[in-house]
Amino acid sequence: MHKSFKIQIIATFVIMSLFCFQSFVILNLSQKNSTSKALFGAMKHETIIKNSFLKNENITPSLNYKFAIYDVNFNPIISNLSKQPSNFKFVTLEENGFLFYKSFFIKDKTPYYIVVEKELDNEKNIFLAALMLLVILVAVLFIVYFLYLSSVKPYKEFQKYMNNFFNDAMHELKTPLGVAGMNLEMLGLENKYITRIKNALKQMQITYEDVEYFIKRGYIKFPLERLNLGEYIIERVKFLSSVADVKHIVVKTNLEDDACTMLSRVEAQRIIDNTIINAIKYSPKESEILINLSFENERIKLSVQDFGKGIKDVKKVWKRYVREDEIQGGFGLGLNIVSEICQKHGILYGVDSVYGEGSTFYYKFKRA
Repeated sequence: MHKSFKIQIIATFVIMSLFCFQSFVILNLSQKNSTSKALFGAMKHETIIKNSFLKNENITPSLNYKFAIYDVNFNPIISNLSKQPSNFKFVTLEENGFLFYKSFFIKDKTPYYIVVEKELDNEKNIFLAALMLLVILVAVLFIVYFLYLSSVKPYKEFQKYMNNFFNDAMHELKTPLGVAGMNLEMLGLENKYITRIKNALKQMQITYEDVEYFIKRGYIKFPLERLNLGEYIIERVKFLSSVADVKHIVVKTNLEDDACTMLSRVEAQRIIDNTIINAIKYSPKESEILINLSFENERIKLSVQDFGKGIKDVKKVWKRYVREDEIQGGFGLGLNIVSEICQKHGILYGVDSVYGEGSTFYYKFKRA
């Protein structure tokens, strides 16, 4: 879609450039035609003035043309010119919006020069230029609107259709997830198979919540609240502890009391769950994960450290649909959502990693 849209934009600019060039040519020809008519009229009026002067008759003044008769040294004998030409080395001269035409004649063996002046009509050219500019502007607006209808609007409609589809799909997925989890609890059985099913359901729930947030984030506002990060982290660690238990991973916490920030629970859960679940996913069996919450100047720093294999390129982990390990699977969506939330609320974030030794993800929240 983007490629075809670019081609259409380029084609539009090419067409508009050709149209502008053609308009310029037409305007130039119109100006030349106007000058030619003025020159033809000046030559005709020069003949009338010259004949009247030769016959010693009164020269009838013209509304459109003015004239001057000079001696051989260009001293004016008769003149009603609006403006004197800057020099007399011309036959025709365009200067300051006037056209001057000069000719030579002899009376009683005495040479004379006659200069006829005609004010050029630039109003017509200005009108034509304004009209062409208006036509170009209307054409540009029409083409832009057409491009919007042919490219952008179908894309938005498709995006709306896909959002509706995913909303329906997510709604259909939420019900069986809830039913499966509820029935497992009602069974009251505890063995490694039930534990694996519960953990799989929890990971599916996190993925579901990521996709749901990703779809709704553009048109739903998540209300901010004064959130105690320490208490909320304990709650999420408790929820995810069974997932860590499968790999015999020990999650250790060191959390400051009364570490509060202004953040919605939905967005806080996306940050905490995605960071912890990634640490579990990429940690080796029988290792540990360290979660630390401390005060740092005017901010609250949350760090999650694992002792996995580390990250080769720390810049890519925040990008959408990028996964460090293809074998582990997933959408590559979680950390991208985390980075969006951090940028939205001014949370400083990053990751320190040594390949082969592990990674530490950190977030610096504003204190409330």
